[in-house]
Amino acid sequence: MENCACVYACPDTRRVLDIFKEISAIPRGSGNEKAIADYVEAFGKRFGYFTSRDDWHNVIVRRPAAPGYEDVPALVLQGHMDMVCEANSGTVHDFLKDPIRVIEDGDIIHADGTTLGADNGIAVAIMMALLEKEDLQAPMLECIFTSDEETGMSGMENLDTSCIIGRQMINLDSAGEGEATVACAGGVRSVLTLPVKREKLTDGETVWKLSVSGLAGGHSGEDIHRNRKMATLTASKICGILRDKCGIRLISLDGGNKENAISRECTALFAASVSSEVLQKEVDAVVSVLHKSLVEEDKELFVSLSAADTDFAPMTEKDSDVVLALVHLIPAGVQAMSLHIPGLVETSANVGIITTYEDKLTVNVFVRSLNEEGVDEMESLLRYCASLSGADLALHNRYPGWAFRDSSVMQDLYKKKWMELFGTKPKIAGIHAGLECGLFMKKIPDMDIISIGPDIRNLHSPDEMMTISSLDKLLCLLFAMLADKNL
Repeated sequence: MENCACVYACPDTRRVLDIFKEISAIPRGSGNEKAIADYVEAFGKRFGYFTSRDDWHNVIVRRPAAPGYEDVPALVLQGHMDMVCEANSGTVHDFLKDPIRVIEDGDIIHADGTTLGADNGIAVAIMMALLEKEDLQAPMLECIFTSDEETGMSGMENLDTSCIIGRQMINLDSAGEGEATVACAGGVRSVLTLPVKREKLTDGETVWKLSVSGLAGGHSGEDIHRNRKMATLTASKICGILRDKCGIRLISLDGGNKENAISRECTALFAASVSSEVLQKEVDAVVSVLHKSLVEEDKELFVSLSAADTDFAPMTEKDSDVVLALVHLIPAGVQAMSLHIPGLVETSANVGIITTYEDKLTVNVFVRSLNEEGVDEMESLLRYCASLSGADLALHNRYPGWAFRDSSVMQDLYKKKWMELFGTKPKIAGIHAGLECGLFMKKIPDMDIISIGPDIRNLHSPDEMMTISSLDKLLCLLFAMLADKNL
């Protein structure tokens, strides 16, 4: 099996990629899973398999055991159908109707200016390929296709697990070659809503637009430790300095598209009574300082200043100050590192979206932590921020983490097969991102779970890409694990 790392060494790799391209033609952003659920449901029924679907568009397809595997315990495979929808500012793409344009470039597949959706469409493609494979050597497979994972895990939250037979599970929502996930963070989504009052422009004030772009962004769990700048915070920081230096009044602050994505772009409108030369000088000065603290991925940071028009009047001086103070008070980025797993983030917060309306401003913050105490502490800090600023705080979609377990048949099987196939020691690790495994454990406490996946990088951003060679390795590993009768 030494050639398994080579592209297409596994004969089913091409089929998985073809299926992935088929499902990429179906719009499947979070909350828009009906069409992809229709596709998966029809696929299962076409083979005559037990297929069920609920009101949340979760689909379960059950393939009978292969001859000789009737006495081997059923195995659960699971992944989610929805994807994060992000596009570059110059890319025209309607995620409600346009297909994802998948590009193969040597060992890499990526999309044309949008997120690829390998998170977690590749899991859907793998399960479908396994379901249709005539000569598959495996016990009964229960393939669970969940919905709405990316925006709250409501699909898994509402899944009726009483019909699930298997108690050993492979989740296919990880993103690292040769690294199995055995623990993950829980989290909670929050929205701070701050009322604002406005006053007309004074005779000496003009309106300006500050635009922040060129930042790398990324996944707010997987990439939060990389110290990439959040565009939402970067724009507000610049505005805070302009307030101190030039006495500006904020009109609006708008940035970010997803709570769980590190924001790449943000725009601020403000009123100022100083000249354009003075404003530009101050902006240039702060950007010069910012560039010294950027990680390599953020070196394309671009900040522009231009005259603008708006239908909104500026906020009152007081409310403008309160908005900027609130955004700066919110705990953001890495808050604590794990004491038990070296290098793993324990607690973090992502200021994912800021939106301005005529009478209010909202800030969406995504909190993650490996333990419930960490989530509780961050909720308390957000309540303090709300209380000090006069904002309302709404918390929703809290979900549990997945705790590491010492004794695991699935971990042992994974390590054994990886070593046999590739001759290297595999990694067993926890991640700071959220997986549905925690909710599975909450509903089925005796479920033994491991999470694996191909090498996917830059998740939740238009730079998302996957290596075909890592998919090839994953399929070789999966076939070896499924064929083992010692499950």
